[in-house]
Amino acid sequence: MQLFIAETVTCNLNQPMQQKLKKVFISYSWKPRSNKIIVTELAERLTNDGIHIILDDWDLKEGQDKYHFMEQMVNDETVDKVLLVCNKEYAQKANKKQGGVGIESLIISDEIYSQVEQTKFIPIVMEYDNDKPCLPTFIKTRIYIDLSNEEVYEENYEKLIRNIYNKPVSKRPPIGKMPIHLEDENPIFLPTAHKVNQIKSSLLSENKNSKLLIKDYLQTFIESLPIFKLDIAKDEINNNNFIEKVELSIEQLQPLKLDFIEFLNVLHKYSTENFDEVLIDFFENLLQFYEDNEIRLESGNSLNDLIYDNFRFFNYDLFINFVSTMIKLEKFKTLNLIYRSSFIVTRKYNKKAEAVNFVDLRKYNYTLNEFKNQKINPKRVSVVADLIKKYSTIVKFEENKSSDILSYYMSLILRIQDILKIGFQRQVVIIRGILIYFQKLFLNDTLKRLSTFSM
Repeated sequence: MQLFIAETVTCNLNQPMQQKLKKVFISYSWKPRSNKIIVTELAERLTNDGIHIILDDWDLKEGQDKYHFMEQMVNDETVDKVLLVCNKEYAQKANKKQGGVGIESLIISDEIYSQVEQTKFIPIVMEYDNDKPCLPTFIKTRIYIDLSNEEVYEENYEKLIRNIYNKPVSKRPPIGKMPIHLEDENPIFLPTAHKVNQIKSSLLSENKNSKLLIKDYLQTFIESLPIFKLDIAKDEINNNNFIEKVELSIEQLQPLKLDFIEFLNVLHKYSTENFDEVLIDFFENLLQFYEDNEIRLESGNSLNDLIYDNFRFFNYDLFINFVSTMIKLEKFKTLNLIYRSSFIVTRKYNKKAEAVNFVDLRKYNYTLNEFKNQKINPKRVSVVADLIKKYSTIVKFEENKSSDILSYYMSLILRIQDILKIGFQRQVVIIRGILIYFQKLFLNDTLKRLSTFSM
């Protein structure tokens, strides 16, 4: 039987150099000779990967008791890991309590079934017998690392290295906050509930009806919106309570937005098809819904206008999260297409078609940024931004901020393109105004930079 001790030193330039050594005790059988060669090669590779291997041929001298040394290593509290390199010979001798392996198995099994942590002892399978891993009885139920053949060696060697360095591939994500909409004592049950899971299952099984399910989801999404339409008489809305009514409706709309984000992730994660036209149709149908249901998206400060600020916020929030999700999924062509698309909306009052763009989803919110802000001390730069931050759960607020800035600049580009279609004199006036704006923008940025350097 041959014994190794592996010592690892974690080196980080940003941390102090004095750190506790990670020690790994490695046990294996000398027989057959090929097993010794395999383990020696493993030890050499561990050395190349930054692990200091102590081999008895190098460090265990004549006159020392190898069994005492072995017992000392197993019981040593400074030894972080014990690797049990198992082949057929090792398993047989451990079960029969024969030779060095038998003695060692008694020591280890006593440690395993006492107070020692479960993760300290790691079986390494080097051989199979009748399609079963060669493991001693006392560790048969342990999760092992398989280094028995070339097909799995590299992948599982990586697992071993990560285990030694405590750098697992899969890590538990930090626990977030409970979704804000769950606090609602009277939740609204959405017609879209469970439809995303149906789409996911259909895409995974490559069903031909996946596109129908996707279109059904988007149609159901839009058909869900009337649930949230506020009515002055029915909802008893007045000048004293309209802010609370609008804010409550905004909160109730959050599950629908989160459902849409999940839908986008499923769509692009489990399918390679192009859904650009489907998404263009969705935004066009969304804008047509507001027109058909006489929900005015143009901002206003009368009560008849303010009751639709829930939808103005919802559109703004939904589109920003859409942009963030597309960026995260690296669907830049799709995003560019949505930015540049014209959505055809037929006006209800004259039955004429009109081309609009995504800017119609970014309307000013008087309820929040004017009336709500008047009640806050000190005043906020944007109450809308505060709510966007509050409801940024699946998508981070920093991502949504970047998406909002991007959308703003894209709206400027569209305005410049519109300028080029009008008369020359009018172009000069508008372009001059844009240039003045950017001069102020860059001046403010310069002042910020100067103040930073002066601190």
